[in-house]
Amino acid sequence: MTVIRSSLLFFAVSTTLFTNAMLTLPRDVSTLTKRQAPQGVLIGCYSGGAGGCPCPIDNFGDEGLLINVFPGYQCAYPEGACSWSDKNGELQNAFQDNCQASAPCPPSGCTCPLDLNNDEGVLINYFTGYQCAYPNGACTWDDAGTLTNTRQGNCPKSARCNQFRRGD
Repeated sequence: MTVIRSSLLFFAVSTTLFTNAMLTLPRDVSTLTKRQAPQGVLIGCYSGGAGGCPCPIDNFGDEGLLINVFPGYQCAYPEGACSWSDKNGELQNAFQDNCQASAPCPPSGCTCPLDLNNDEGVLINYFTGYQCAYPNGACTWDDAGTLTNTRQGNCPKSARCNQFRRGD
């Protein structure tokens, strides 16, 4: 009886997986193009902190690794993303050659200016802070040092980074 149940279960799972694979529609990738020149990476993995953002010991006593520094706001363009400070508009990724050198946010909020190729951009990030990876999950703090993902139980509630120190 157990052999029959196992065989039926195997058949049902196999049929479901095969049917789902057959129903997956192919994606149109004809509009995608590969970049010819490598781009500098603004956000990525950093060891030992970037500009004064060391990862604190988490609530379980584990050390963290800085994985992201969020500069303020970022816009995506056909020739590459541009990142500016949301405080003064200073370009953060200066080696991205399609970006305006300065793009201060108006009082109404940050928006994407035309890039140097006159292309329109799409706002993809509007956050200043940093993120650390730990064995029990990543922790994200804003520029005031306040934890933003408060349901992550291993994260200290506050972790101030000197890179984002305001005039307080």
